[in-house]
Amino acid sequence: MSTTDFKRRQIAGRGIPLPGNDIDTDRIIPARFLKEVTFKTMGEHAFEDAKKQNPEHPFNQAVYRGASVLVVGQNFGCGSSREHARRPSCAGASRPSSAAPSARSSSATA
Repeated sequence: MSTTDFKRRQIAGRGIPLPGNDIDTDRIIPARFLKEVTFKTMGEHAFEDAKKQNPEHPFNQAVYRGASVLVVGQNFGCGSSREHARRPSCAGASRPSSAAPSARSSSATA
């Protein structure tokens, strides 16, 4: 899909940057948390390993608590057919340690 296929939308809200490209689904939600059949609490485990390994991870920083837009680089959610691993980024938007709705760095998907 080319970048011209995306509809451009205005997104309002405080953002949380997630530096880097090619962030795969195993980094978004580690497989051990994919036992649920609903998405209710899955967002609580978004970037679980990265947050533990890196105290400076954006999701650990108070300045980003309550953010509603996850700003990501290219190819976010790559590397797996576990498409539901990307979904928790929307499920935990109000939780301080959870991901928020995602937006591509140059365009948004809803």
